[in-house]
Amino acid sequence: MKPKTPNAQSPKAPAAKTQSIVKKSKKEYYNTRYSYGNFDRYYGTRLDPGQSDARLNIMKKEWFERQTVLDIGCNVGFLTLSLARDFQPRRILGIDIDEHLIGVARKNIRHYCDKDTEFNGKFPASFCNSFGPVSQQSTNFKNKFPDNVWFRKENYVLESDELLDTVVEEFDVILALSITKWIHLNWGDDGMRRFFRRIFKHLRPGGKFILEPQPYDSYRKRSKMTETLKKNYDSIEFKPDDFEMYLLEEIGFEKVEHLGVPSAKSKGFERPVDVYFKKQPKFLTKKLLITNEDTPEAQSPIDSNQ
Repeated sequence: MKPKTPNAQSPKAPAAKTQSIVKKSKKEYYNTRYSYGNFDRYYGTRLDPGQSDARLNIMKKEWFERQTVLDIGCNVGFLTLSLARDFQPRRILGIDIDEHLIGVARKNIRHYCDKDTEFNGKFPASFCNSFGPVSQQSTNFKNKFPDNVWFRKENYVLESDELLDTVVEEFDVILALSITKWIHLNWGDDGMRRFFRRIFKHLRPGGKFILEPQPYDSYRKRSKMTETLKKNYDSIEFKPDDFEMYLLEEIGFEKVEHLGVPSAKSKGFERPVDVYFKKQPKFLTKKLLITNEDTPEAQSPIDSNQ
């Protein structure tokens, strides 16, 4: 009987198997790491180098000037910082669920400052007095850039509907740009509705909610990233096409204005942007104008526990 010759492919088989395992492991890590849409190269995909965000062109400066603003899902803060510098809000807070992105956003502040801005380490020197150590949560804002902007790690989706009773009117403008898909896939229909309800309760009378929802047909691909996303995707009944009616008829926004579709580097990022208006009682109009223009420090600080 002829002795069996060694399989020439056998040394390669374990290596190929190992490579396959490593590749699968990397994919699983990537999918878990970015399952909230917290991509660290988001703006590199959306914008060409040196290009400004076209969404700014369809927003009115008067909506932000001397107002208190919240940017939910701010990523590394490019749009937040542009608003803080160019639209001159009284204060603007950017929040994101990803601590790493918040750290990058804070470091990016210096890139939006004038060349003569004094820095103490990585941050403007004025931050030492305005905000204290950067590891602490900030509640004290000043009106002039860069002292009117800060970033904080936070998940805006509350754990239960009961917590909505703790939310107070605090902001004049709230932005939710390109994040609804990720909220929907991670927290389902209930989380999506709770998100909208919190925004409405967080807005002062006359406040504005600027929304850029992703279309439902973009959900399927991302739903494959984790089991949680897939499970929630399969149970979705509250579609993005239903958002407008829900916000107007059930949540209570007075009206909506369709701002159009800003251009982007990739067609996939060219989405409609809408602004919803919360009704302002007529008897409050004069009082609010006096508060905004004459007593800037009278406004309540941004509460980190909400």
